[in-house]
Amino acid sequence: MIPDQVKEAVAGGAIVLDLRPPSAFAAAHVPGAVTMQFNRADLADRAELILPHGQAIVVHDEPDAEALTAVGLLQAAGFHVVGLLDGGLAAWEAAGEPVASLPLLSVTELHDRAADYLVLDVRERFEFRNGHVDGSVHLPTEEAWERSQELEADRPIAVICDDQIRSAAVASMLQREGRDARLVTGGIVDWLERGYPVVTA
Repeated sequence: MIPDQVKEAVAGGAIVLDLRPPSAFAAAHVPGAVTMQFNRADLADRAELILPHGQAIVVHDEPDAEALTAVGLLQAAGFHVVGLLDGGLAAWEAAGEPVASLPLLSVTELHDRAADYLVLDVRERFEFRNGHVDGSVHLPTEEAWERSQELEADRPIAVICDDQIRSAAVASMLQREGRDARLVTGGIVDWLERGYPVVTA
């Protein structure tokens, strides 16, 4: 699909699914896109957890060959994939279309200014119980699409997991909804390595 066709699909309710790594997505992406890093082994399973069924999807990845593989995997899993963005983000930008970015937040910045953010932990329940940032709110990734509106809206949202894959996905969902979301780089792993405290529950 060329950029104009992607825009038409999005206007009709399609989701742009960006399968690049979180760092690339954060730097620049199609406005409103949702990120979910490509992994052939579990792409369909993660899509089942994260994405709503029945909604049209436009796949975006680099290179296009990887995007084609993703299209096949998602269609085989029952998702309504209507195409892919030919040429990736470079083609989108070359057509003069705008891009968005996802703000990043280091664990040190979060530690020093935790009160400024709603800290959203999107790991599984057992991970959250084993140790989380004090005061954080728990919302598992698989519940984020349906329950994100429950989150308070008076502070920026700092989204954290342990590997940035799940947190990037949820942060992109929140950004798509117009929320002020930040991706915590390094996640809980980096938080612990720096000796910052966690609470268990």
